[in-house]
Amino acid sequence: MRIIYFHSDTHPYDKAIYPGVGPAFARPLSWEARPISQIGQGDCEVAIVDNRLEPGDVERLKQHLAVPASRRPLLFFRVSDPDMPETANPCVRFIFDCADHPGVHYATTYDPEGPFLAFVTTLKVSRVVHLPYPYDSSREVEVRLAGRRRKIFLSGSNSKTLYPLRYALRRKRSRFPWLRPFLFDLKHPGYPEDGKPPRHDITHARFVSLASQFTHFFLCGTLHNVELMKHVECAYAGCVPVGVPATSLKATTGPYFRPYTARWLDLARDVFQPMPVLEERAAGYRAVMRELRSPARIIRDLTAEIRGIERR
Repeated sequence: MRIIYFHSDTHPYDKAIYPGVGPAFARPLSWEARPISQIGQGDCEVAIVDNRLEPGDVERLKQHLAVPASRRPLLFFRVSDPDMPETANPCVRFIFDCADHPGVHYATTYDPEGPFLAFVTTLKVSRVVHLPYPYDSSREVEVRLAGRRRKIFLSGSNSKTLYPLRYALRRKRSRFPWLRPFLFDLKHPGYPEDGKPPRHDITHARFVSLASQFTHFFLCGTLHNVELMKHVECAYAGCVPVGVPATSLKATTGPYFRPYTARWLDLARDVFQPMPVLEERAAGYRAVMRELRSPARIIRDLTAEIRGIERR
């Protein structure tokens, strides 16, 4: 099955703070990536469209979708945020306005939750397939756990609503001085791709490299507990995961986590577990993520789901 990943002609992907969007998302899957202006060339069976759209991209997609479905490849809009259906951005709204249009479907990086789950329940013709973040083994960092600082690497947005566990942990850190030695807190870099000045440049490879200086990595999958790119980045860094495993990963990665009880003493105890125990957990987590989110497995499963749509 020939799959091509189509991305915006003009969106500033070079300023994105993580490699989960645009051509960078397609690279580990070995998919050809093309600008949306080339979507009408008709030389693929499946077109997956990135969700960072600009006005010019929307106009080109409208023209493309005006062609009868029998004369164009199946099209899947990629969804990478549970709250995307509630956006006020007209270009992103277009993605959901295309629901049930002939030949239009959706590819989600996580199990549907929140507003996206509500949207999915309204679909009558369009279908939803799974397209998780692929595991890129070339990004793995090899730093022995025994040589690292016994601390928990904490990073990301501090939204009380969207990331309640992360927010609560940061609040505890500010209120209880004895918790601070166990945490390294990296603030969110901001959104340079939206034209805002970056707070720092610790993104992409620098982000994983910094995380690899610490034994532990705090994970929480938003209010909806979905699978973020941080879940593979923790494995790239070779860290011990702490926090809460994403719902989609709980059965496979749960044994490598320690339950997060919001009690600082539990975190402190985990940081000072015997090194062989920590090494076993970090190695086990990496092995599971490497296998579960391998590009070959993602493509195999995705292809099977798409074939199921074609047979309907």
